[in-house]
Amino acid sequence: MSDNNKTPQPHNDNTFHWSQLKERGSMFGIEVLVFIYKVFGKWLFKVVLTPVMFYFYITGRLSRHAIWHYLDNLNTSMGEQKRVGLARFKQGFKLYFSFGMAILDKFDAWLGKVNIEDIEIATPGAYQELVQAKGSVIFSAHLGNMEICRAIFSMGDNKRPLNVITYNEHTPSFNNFLKKVNQEAAINFIHINNFGPDDTIKLKQKIDDGESIVIFADRTSVNNPTSVHQAPFLGEDAPFAVGPFALANIMECPVFLMFCINEHGHYRTYIEKFADPIKVKRKERQAHFQSMATRFAERLEFYCKKAPYQWYNFFNFWQKASDKDSKPS
Repeated sequence: MSDNNKTPQPHNDNTFHWSQLKERGSMFGIEVLVFIYKVFGKWLFKVVLTPVMFYFYITGRLSRHAIWHYLDNLNTSMGEQKRVGLARFKQGFKLYFSFGMAILDKFDAWLGKVNIEDIEIATPGAYQELVQAKGSVIFSAHLGNMEICRAIFSMGDNKRPLNVITYNEHTPSFNNFLKKVNQEAAINFIHINNFGPDDTIKLKQKIDDGESIVIFADRTSVNNPTSVHQAPFLGEDAPFAVGPFALANIMECPVFLMFCINEHGHYRTYIEKFADPIKVKRKERQAHFQSMATRFAERLEFYCKKAPYQWYNFFNFWQKASDKDSKPS
């Protein structure tokens, strides 16, 4: 299990970078849950998962407060009252439990049980543009279940590798488990623990080979956490990393947004054309990246409101980048 926490908890929720938070739980715990699911089915998995997630929820002070912060902003931006007391506690756990159930869908995706027929493409026009693009960058976020989208790229004429940029040190147990489940899955994780110029060249080669690169643009940079643009998000300015937008510009290919969210027990994939490849003069780049960050924040907010309990960020997303040098105690 992973809820993006580290033990012991820091005294101040705003004093360190998200990458300093380590996953809780173990590979053994994940394998036990998978065994229960495979042998006894979804009903017992859900029964066992409830106390497990409740334990992580009540013992994860940092993630709990981060969830409440997000839900407070979400409720206010949707014209609703902030929850207090027990109502706030219950709303936060609803999101936490949703995260646990999403893990089950990740298992199915990696076991090859999810096919293109199981996914409703909510935006067929943009979907056709994406599959016809000869190389693309896809911006996504920790919203919904991106692993489900592997089905789009795993069969027929649309079959191609889907390269997902990730920070492996953050959730090594879960990523290693996914590899163990199905090494032939269409998703290829690209770890950016020490991302450098050579990695940029390798990614450009993948684009030139007609592959797609997925970047989760709702995380600030591990290597350069102060390189951000502030953009309004759910009523409060938040830092969005410059890196994803700069990298997309370097790749010189079409850029799309993709979110796969659970709507009433059925996954719908939303794809949007985000940008065409353009040449940007050096002096205009920061303004261009600021514009991209603002538009991404607007679309992320839109989909968070569509699926309010499926944005799985368990740290204070709105913390200031200048706080990054403070370490957890």
